[in-house]
Amino acid sequence: MWAFGIGFAVLSLVACGIAVATYNEGATDFKATPAYKESIQSRELLEEPEGSNSDVFELNPTEEAPSLE
Repeated sequence: MWAFGIGFAVLSLVACGIAVATYNEGATDFKATPAYKESIQSRELLEEPEGSNSDVFELNPTEEAPSLE
């Protein structure tokens, strides 16, 4: 039974080593994919300049809240 435990521990260490060694292989060329480029373009379209929404609250004042007394 102890041999099974030692074998399982060795196998786990090997699997962990492989996972660590190959962790970033797919991330190096992700920015070259069409999906990444499309997401960046759509994010740029959704962003507005900071000054465009600054007067929203000044133009549309809210009502005064009723007193709770």
